[in-house]
Amino acid sequence: MILKNILFIFFLFSSQFFLTTPLKTYFKTEFKNNNYSPTTCNVTNYDFTFIYDNYDKVFKVHGLWAEQCEECLECGYPYCCNTSNMSYVYPNEPNQITFLNTRWFNATTSQECSTLLNNGEEVTLFQHEFFKHASCTRMRTTSAFLDLVMRLYDAYYELYVVNKCSGYNQLWLNIDGNFSYNNVTKCLQ
Repeated sequence: MILKNILFIFFLFSSQFFLTTPLKTYFKTEFKNNNYSPTTCNVTNYDFTFIYDNYDKVFKVHGLWAEQCEECLECGYPYCCNTSNMSYVYPNEPNQITFLNTRWFNATTSQECSTLLNNGEEVTLFQHEFFKHASCTRMRTTSAFLDLVMRLYDAYYELYVVNKCSGYNQLWLNIDGNFSYNNVTKCLQ
């Protein structure tokens, strides 16, 4: 075990000399992405993400992610931004509840942000997405965030999600800072 750890540390330090440029870029990007949590973010583009629900045989919303902040364009995607002034309140509007129950992917995952919730606590996917990703937008309430996602869903689902990415598990639409589709759809396994 000790030898394994020593070899791993050696690899990290020596990788700058031996890795090819694409691998160096990958490692730099991955480490940057894991550490970028700004207090403010003027979002320049988003990924509106979907997961294929094998039971219902449709893509359902995974989340809306800020992909880039104007404050640091080379930093990679931001997450867990200023969560201190956010509070999670389960939506009480009937149309929002229906949307969460029928069009949002139903799963639980661990909470990653330092919030009033315990870090690592199991939460709904919607709650996780709210703190991790809406925190980097101007959407500070669950209702405002969900309303935005519902508007984007109504605007783009029929045009860019239905019958796209057949056989794939995930679909991502790239959307600019003004919530207009950027003509980029990614199909992922």
